[in-house]
Amino acid sequence: MANPLFHMISYEDVEKIVRASGWEYKVVGKTLLGRDIFHIKVGNGNVRILIVAGIHGTEPAPVNASLLLLKLLKEEYPMNYNFKTLENVELHIIPLANPDGFQRNYELFKAKDFTPHWSHVWEEARRNANGEDLNRDFMYLRQPETRAIHDVFNKVDPHLVLDLHEFYAKGGCPPKWADETEGFLSTITDTPYNWVNESIRIISEKIAKEIGRALPWKPKMRHFMAEAQEFPVVPNNVLGTHFPFEGAAKVLIETWGVGLANYLMTDRVSVHLHAILTAIEFAEKNPEKFIKMKEDWEKEEIKACREYQGFIIRGNKEELNKVENLLTLHGIEMTRKEKDLIFVPMPQKRGKISILLLDRYHWYNQELEKRRRGPFTIDKIFDVSIEVSKGDMK
Repeated sequence: MANPLFHMISYEDVEKIVRASGWEYKVVGKTLLGRDIFHIKVGNGNVRILIVAGIHGTEPAPVNASLLLLKLLKEEYPMNYNFKTLENVELHIIPLANPDGFQRNYELFKAKDFTPHWSHVWEEARRNANGEDLNRDFMYLRQPETRAIHDVFNKVDPHLVLDLHEFYAKGGCPPKWADETEGFLSTITDTPYNWVNESIRIISEKIAKEIGRALPWKPKMRHFMAEAQEFPVVPNNVLGTHFPFEGAAKVLIETWGVGLANYLMTDRVSVHLHAILTAIEFAEKNPEKFIKMKEDWEKEEIKACREYQGFIIRGNKEELNKVENLLTLHGIEMTRKEKDLIFVPMPQKRGKISILLLDRYHWYNQELEKRRRGPFTIDKIFDVSIEVSKGDMK
């Protein structure tokens, strides 16, 4: 079997490594082409970390790193990080979020004898078998892969999400290096955007800086979506901007890698391993910070939606069934009052994401509309009407 540290591997290799890992795992979903989506659990600590890798099929290094991590965690002091075994951390890993795209990328590179080239970006492999960019589907959850990921998120309720990616450097790479074109070889993005809980933002920033100090490649620290403002309003439909609204700190790590095949694979995998192990080490040393962060978030969720008594959603049975399914996937409490009515009570634990889905006139959604980058309210995809409740229907 190909060594996941040094080479591109196939979906079949991923499946074999997961099943032979010795760790507890579940199949949490299937792709359009019938491939399994795996969720692996390691440890039983109070701080829960969720790792999501391979959401874009053309970004293989994070997948390889997640698989190699399964072996490293059986060692004492993995890669000399300052924790012997997991005591305060419970680790959850989705090692390959887009199996169909990942396999397509492997097949296309195999046909090219795994030759790295700037033109080998293959948009069809970046997306899933439905031709959708999974990292733009975290509000509407229309794809089987994003539904599986969000279901894991709901059940795990993580304190931290590590969002692992690779990027494409324009300008003839290779033979040019990324630092000759875009000026960096890896990037780290925390959670510096508007309306996110302050404790979540602080923890995200702290972990991002710790990772930056640990990486063998000097990273570029940047704000999400390259917005110039300190706390921008950003679309909340991608994983990295979505889950902080649902109670998790988030750090996105990217390495130069799209189009590179096996070129620099050892370095690329090492960056992601250092990032993961740094985050684990920080959580092992500071579990109380994550516990308090979650408590602060829960209090703010209630406070943020006190002006609402609830939302009334009306439509026909078929449309309301779709709405009910989507709200359930987001962990939003609701009551089916009549055959043509759903009531979403407020306040509730997932208050902010409820507002973002149901109130197109909220200031955040209005700002997205001004920028033509949203909003992502359910009345844009379902034939329903939404109104703010003026009375208590509970």
